[in-house]
Amino acid sequence: MLIGLSALSFSYRCGLLGRGTARATSTPLSIDDIVALTARAGLQSIEFPLGILPDLAPERIAALRARISACGLTPVADSDIVDVAALERHIPAAAALGAHVLRVTVSPVLEGWRSRMIADWDRYLAEVIERLRAVRPLAEHHDITIAVENHQDATSDDLLHIVTAVGGDHIGVTFDATNAFIVAEDPLVALERLGPHVRNIHLSDYTVYPSEQGWRLVRCSLGEGDMNLRRLFAAIEQAAPDTTCQIELVSHTARHLRLFANDWWEGYPPRDIRDILPIFRQFAQSSRAADDEWRTPWERGAGEEQNEFYEDQQFASSVSYLRSIGILPRV
Repeated sequence: MLIGLSALSFSYRCGLLGRGTARATSTPLSIDDIVALTARAGLQSIEFPLGILPDLAPERIAALRARISACGLTPVADSDIVDVAALERHIPAAAALGAHVLRVTVSPVLEGWRSRMIADWDRYLAEVIERLRAVRPLAEHHDITIAVENHQDATSDDLLHIVTAVGGDHIGVTFDATNAFIVAEDPLVALERLGPHVRNIHLSDYTVYPSEQGWRLVRCSLGEGDMNLRRLFAAIEQAAPDTTCQIELVSHTARHLRLFANDWWEGYPPRDIRDILPIFRQFAQSSRAADDEWRTPWERGAGEEQNEFYEDQQFASSVSYLRSIGILPRV
C-alpha cells in the first residue's frame, strides 16, 4: 500500500474551514505547500481537491504534475458531489496531473442522516448513476477511475449497486473506515465486500463519546483513538494491498451518529440487528462519559494559532504512529 496525505487533513490551514468568515486562517497553505509537506514526511501519495487550485489552466496543471512527480508522489484528485459538468472539467484535469483516480461523493448528507436532506434515497441514487454513466466514456478515454466514497451517506450495498449499474473498468470506490461506522456498518465487513472495487482509502481515527441519541465520533491522531488500525491494515492487505491510503483527519466538528433516533433510520432498508451489534459493542467499550469535553478547538471557538497547531500536531503524531508499527519505514 502507498501511504499518502489528503490535503483535507489540513482543512483549516488550507483555508477551507471557515472560508469567507472572520475565523478563516490568514495564511492559507497553497498546493505547493501541501506537496512539500507530504514529501518532507516521507509519504508516497497525495490527494487533494481540484477546487483548491486557483484554476485548471494547462500550464498550471503541467507545473504541478512536474512538482508532484519530482517528489515521487502518486497523485489522487478529488472532485465533489457527482455532477456531470464538474466531472467534464475534472476528469481531463486529473489525467493531465498524472492521476488515475478521481474521488467523488454521492450526496451532501452528513452523519448518515439521510431523512434530513433526501426524501427518496433510491431515486436519488438512480440519478447519481445516470450522471456517472454520462461521463463514463470520458473517464475511459482519459483512463481515469471515478472512485465513489462512502462519505457518511452511502452503505456498501449502495456502492456495489453504483459500481455494477455504471459498469466498466473505470468506476470504483474510495473507502473510509470511519465513514462506514457513520452508516452503521462494520468497517472490516464493508471493506471485505468492497475490496475488488476499492481504488483509494482514507485513514482516520476517532474517539467515541456517548450521547442521548447515540455517540459522537471526534477526530484524533492515528493510533490515539478507538479504531483498531492494526486490524484495519491487515484487512487492507487482504482486500486491496496495492491501493493508495491517505491520512485524512478531516472533520473539526464531531460526527454525531444518532442510532437511537427513529428518524435517523428513515431512508434505510430494514437491517438485521445482528449486523449492527458489533458497532454497539465497540462503541459501548468507550470509557468516556456523555458530559466529558468532546469539542474540538474549532468547536470551542479557538483562534488561528490553536487550530493550526491542532492539525499540525495530529498529522505529525499520525506519521510517527505509522512508523512505529512498520507501515511507514523508520527514518
